[in-house]
Amino acid sequence: MRMRSALLTASFLLAASLANSAHAQTPSQPAPQPAQPSATDARALAETLFFTARGLMEAGRYAEACGKLSESYRLDPAPGTLLNLAVCNEKVGKTASAWGEFRDALAEARRTNRPDREKLAAEHIATLEPELSYLTITVPPVVHAVRGFEILRNGVPLQSAAWDTDLPVDPGDVEVVERAPLYKPKTLHVTVGAKEHASLAAVPLELAPIERPPQAFWTGRRAVGAIVAGVGVLAVIPGVLFGSKAVSQKNDSDGQCPNYLGQLRCNQAGVNDMSSARTDAWLSDISFGLTVVGVGLGSYLFFSGGGQEKSPSTAMAAGGWSWSVNTGPRSATGLLTHSF
Repeated sequence: MRMRSALLTASFLLAASLANSAHAQTPSQPAPQPAQPSATDARALAETLFFTARGLMEAGRYAEACGKLSESYRLDPAPGTLLNLAVCNEKVGKTASAWGEFRDALAEARRTNRPDREKLAAEHIATLEPELSYLTITVPPVVHAVRGFEILRNGVPLQSAAWDTDLPVDPGDVEVVERAPLYKPKTLHVTVGAKEHASLAAVPLELAPIERPPQAFWTGRRAVGAIVAGVGVLAVIPGVLFGSKAVSQKNDSDGQCPNYLGQLRCNQAGVNDMSSARTDAWLSDISFGLTVVGVGLGSYLFFSGGGQEKSPSTAMAAGGWSWSVNTGPRSATGLLTHSF
């Protein structure tokens, strides 16, 4: 396995010796097995980022180098990369990050029997510990009683065991996000100075508004309203036909009912035509009545079937007649009914 460990620290002599062996094959380790194409690509990217970052560190551009080292270590977590990342974060003032990375590097050096790296990591840990900044995030019971409540510090979730505890943090602006299902997330900021022991109290969350899905236009109520209104419109046709027939039969009846001395004298054909005219007129009235009722009721069902919240209503009754009024924020409707 190829290792990377060229270190640019105040201890350049020790870092140089590590650099000479960073990419050498360890004799006691077996030859690496052929990697899968995806692993090979990741390692190639990691190597490129690593050596690019080394060049940036030599040029004193530590802020740019740290990001490349972090990505290189994510792609291929080599111990040498971790040590360089720790050195880089120390240079840019991220004392807590560097301290944690040096501790991980120390454990790895002990596991792989690398006393040179173990010594370097231990020295930096001892130097960094007095320089650490701390932040305590206190979470009152009323806050963490919310189901699913969690805290993220600079994007990293903190379990409840880490609450109300003085924890190392990089100095500068610290972002603390509180969140829970069905609640609005809350973002807090606190500035922590070098070597400072700061604290931040979590605040209660507010319930998030319930977002209802958009109401479909064609609800069942609107569909029924459209059908009823359509039937009402179609009822106009028989109304017109029966009305025309009634008028025609009335005219025929008048022609067979002459007026003698102020009285109508109708033969049997005239009487029959008059009776048919009355029947057709009655059917025409029913058809037009169905039109009015159908269009009116259908329109009511259609325009009130949009899924709005039920509006308050008032009702009055007298003498078999009842009158109800439904009021909304922008409209009011009335309905007059009679019971027989």
